[in-house]
Amino acid sequence: MGNKKKWYQYVGVRAAFIIAIGGIIVAGINAWSNQSKLAKDNEQYKKDVSNLKEELKNKNSEIQRLETQLTPFKTIALEKYTGTEQERLNKLSEKIKELENPLNKPIASAEAQVTVIVKSDEEVATRYMNEGGLLSFVKNRQSLLLLADTQSNVKQTGKGEVIYKGIFHVKDNLSAIGKPIETLQTSDIIQIRFRRIPENSQVIGGKAIVVLNGNTRFEFEISPQQMHGKDIIIRNIKSKFLIRQSTGL
Repeated sequence: MGNKKKWYQYVGVRAAFIIAIGGIIVAGINAWSNQSKLAKDNEQYKKDVSNLKEELKNKNSEIQRLETQLTPFKTIALEKYTGTEQERLNKLSEKIKELENPLNKPIASAEAQVTVIVKSDEEVATRYMNEGGLLSFVKNRQSLLLLADTQSNVKQTGKGEVIYKGIFHVKDNLSAIGKPIETLQTSDIIQIRFRRIPENSQVIGGKAIVVLNGNTRFEFEISPQQMHGKDIIIRNIKSKFLIRQSTGL
């Protein structure tokens, strides 16, 4: 009996030893796995840090490049304006924006080419030297910019239509010369007249092309309408202010 008991004890001790060894092996495997994962994470962190350093380097280079480009503007701002450096730069920025927007530029010159098509059977093909016309930007019944000329061209198309054409120039006594172009956007209407067009005529259509400062061009379509007296009217002025760069008419 004693030997048998010792045998069982031996088996129990051996089993416990095996279990302990197994636990140590499992723990070792887990530790190795964790260490391997930590090594991979560490490698990824190194890559992330390296990428961030490279990105920071590129940002610093971009900042230096921008500062170099900004130096002449700083010089201008500090010489021309008052206030802190930032306030002076802000004032210069606003001035540049004004110059970039054609509507903010003052009107130095103006010219208009006007074509009106009227329903008429009149047989005519003439250049009238003393019977021209006018185009006027009108606000509150006052002319903001008046362009006119004494000459006009009139021609029958052969389709029961007569075309009237004129090139009008600024009249100094009534003009927006020196004011921003955007002033004209506040107009209520554009008023057009040709001395040769009979009163109350039926207008089929036409176009008014206005060129300001030699290179800023606006085109206004003349809608079909029944004239009231001598006036041909273009309405909704602001919505029709489409800028086209041009070298003239």
